[in-house]
Amino acid sequence: MSAVNAPIGRDREDSRTATTSRGSSTGSTSGRGRPRDATRDAALRTAALEVLAEVGYRALTMDAVAAQARAGKATIYRRWESKLELVIDTCTQLVRRNIPRPDNGTIEQDLGEFLSAFAEFLSGPVGKAAQALVGELPHEPELAEAFRDSFLLPQRDVLREIIDRGGERGEIRADAPVDTVVELAGAALIHRLMLTGDPLDQRFVNRLLHEALLPLLR
Repeated sequence: MSAVNAPIGRDREDSRTATTSRGSSTGSTSGRGRPRDATRDAALRTAALEVLAEVGYRALTMDAVAAQARAGKATIYRRWESKLELVIDTCTQLVRRNIPRPDNGTIEQDLGEFLSAFAEFLSGPVGKAAQALVGELPHEPELAEAFRDSFLLPQRDVLREIIDRGGERGEIRADAPVDTVVELAGAALIHRLMLTGDPLDQRFVNRLLHEALLPLLR
């Protein structure tokens, strides 16, 4: 685990008693045996997301997150040992709660639902935070690896599941470029979010689905 922004003094002692790990679930207990407050965890993650979107990963500090959440810094370190762990756990929880795994019976419906939900997800606070993170990835190898594992790979896996089910139903041709479609679906949304600044609205989602993805698969 990275020692990025490691606590000092009393905070370091608090972090050694913590029982958290990357991707820890809410409801676990701290080193003192007190039950974790899931609502408090959510408030701290929200604060981290807000600070990240405002100042970026490099300038993010546990002090700033604590101030944003109106919490003690030791409270944060009992849950996450470093800002890397906090940011990645926040990304993981957001993806788990906001990326659907649709199974409506047709590939068109499933892809449409997934793309709409992912576009809405990126259009919210997480989009700004993702923009702040992506700029740091070339300079933070551990962050880059964790960001891929927690944010990018899960949505790619869902896309592949959707396409695989479509193949089992005979909805796509045998030689369809599945890898290209999976990459294109996410890349198109990220490109619009990060580079063009154009809205990730339903009109764009429909164009992506009907003009690019489905024609490649059928």
